[in-house]
Amino acid sequence: MSTVTPKVNGKSKGSSYERKISNLLSSRFEKVTGISSAFRRNTDSGSFFGGSNQRRVVTHDLNHANFGDLICPDGFKYSVECKNYKAGPTFAAIVKGKVAQWDTWIKQATQDARNSKKEMLLIIKYNGTDDLVFVEKRQPTLNPLFYYNQVFGYRLKDFLAQSDDKFFPYGLEKYYY
Repeated sequence: MSTVTPKVNGKSKGSSYERKISNLLSSRFEKVTGISSAFRRNTDSGSFFGGSNQRRVVTHDLNHANFGDLICPDGFKYSVECKNYKAGPTFAAIVKGKVAQWDTWIKQATQDARNSKKEMLLIIKYNGTDDLVFVEKRQPTLNPLFYYNQVFGYRLKDFLAQSDDKFFPYGLEKYYY
C-alpha cells in the first residue's frame, strides 16, 4: 500500500514564508523603528509591477508603489524578495553557475530593487537548511558562503547580526532622535 503525499500549495507556502520574514525583520529592527510591525507582506507581492508587468513602471504613478515581497519602513535600504522551496540546487549546478531558478529570482529581485531605488535582498529558504541571503554587494564584516553570478550568499542569521547602520544608512537619525 503506497501513501500519497499531499500536494503543497505553493502560493500559501510562499505567503506564509513572507509573513515569517516580515515578523523576523520587524522583531530584529523594532528598537530602530520603534514599531512592532514595521515590515509587512506586500499584498501585490511584486505582481503589479513585476515580470511581464514591468511596462507599468512607466505608465503608473510610482510615488506610493511597493516593490518586492515586503513593504519596508522608511530608510531601510533593501527591497526584499522571499522564496521558500522544498529542495535546493545541486552543488555541481552552483559551481557551474547554472541554477536557472536562482537566475530567475535574482533577475526579479534586482528588477524590483532598481524600480524602488534600493538594493536587492533575496532571501531563500529550502527545507532542512538555514535561510540564505543574496545581495549584490559584499558585506565587509562577513565571509560569504559563496559568490554566484555576481551576487554574494550569506546565512540570514549572520547577515541580520550586522549593525543597524548597514540596513538604515540614510535614516537612523529619524529613529534615534
